[in-house]
Amino acid sequence: MARGAGAALAAGLGGVLALVPGLLLGTAAMATGGVLRWARQVPRGALWGIRYLRWGPIAAARTWAWLMTRTPQVATDFPGPGHSVAAPAALGSGSHFGGHHVSQFVLHTEGARDAYAKYDPPSMLSVQAEYKGLPDGIGSVAQAICQLAINCADKYPVDKAIAEVVTRVQILVLHAEAKASEVYDTFVKEHEHDLMRFEAPRNNEHMWNIASRRPDGSLHMRHSVFSQACEEVQHIYTRYEPESMTHVAAEFEGLPTGLENIAAAVNFLAVKSADEYPVEKTVAETVAEVHQTLLRAASAAQELFPLFRRLHALDIRRHEDPRNGEEKWDV
Repeated sequence: MARGAGAALAAGLGGVLALVPGLLLGTAAMATGGVLRWARQVPRGALWGIRYLRWGPIAAARTWAWLMTRTPQVATDFPGPGHSVAAPAALGSGSHFGGHHVSQFVLHTEGARDAYAKYDPPSMLSVQAEYKGLPDGIGSVAQAICQLAINCADKYPVDKAIAEVVTRVQILVLHAEAKASEVYDTFVKEHEHDLMRFEAPRNNEHMWNIASRRPDGSLHMRHSVFSQACEEVQHIYTRYEPESMTHVAAEFEGLPTGLENIAAAVNFLAVKSADEYPVEKTVAETVAEVHQTLLRAASAAQELFPLFRRLHALDIRRHEDPRNGEEKWDV
């Protein structure tokens, strides 16, 4: 069985084993939360037990990542945000292998970043939706990178060390997802009274409003714009079929930029949480930690393209410096 497929099977079994206790604990927590919400002891926006329900998917993802990184052939200690690995000096912009193609990961994460940059939540319930959807959005990005790692292990004609680097990047994105799951819990805890005004309003609660009630229905929590944008990235990227290794090279080169795009979107939320939204400082600080974790993933991803060029120097030379009649060596 191919390495990636075997790891996926083992990860699936691990996910099922973790899912069972997660469901039991999650059900118990939801029942407890329901009683407390009925008694108006906690805000109705607090979703008890959600963290336990994530045990299965998280266990599966981490098991797969661990199995894919058992052979320590590449560095595991990556520098912090701001680290940069330059392309070979002899190569001009766009003149190197894969440089004439646009990375699909970059293209679609740019769309997610730009869409989120323009988004102006109409109410705090819409902001709440963004906090709640943050881990799901980052999880979608992690799944897209997971697909790239699987393709490198089982599909693309590349050294297995390439798949290991991509997997290490995915692990860091999973760390960001785990940190992002803390944001919503922190928000609900810090703003219990504010949420109670929406979930269990007193008679004529609107009389406490600073401004008049909006007529557009914006007082209802909506879907997360960030999560939906990242789901689109996952949907498109996991179905992408590169035509040649030049297209694959473009994906390797574009991975750090794509992650920086996602980090930029999260940074928009972090900055607004700190400077514009009426939320406690701890909420903004937790979002900022998610942003920093994503930057570390982007820094780790910058190792990928130079490693690819080094391990496949002879293959790449056939394209960048072909001999007479080089195409006669095509298979």
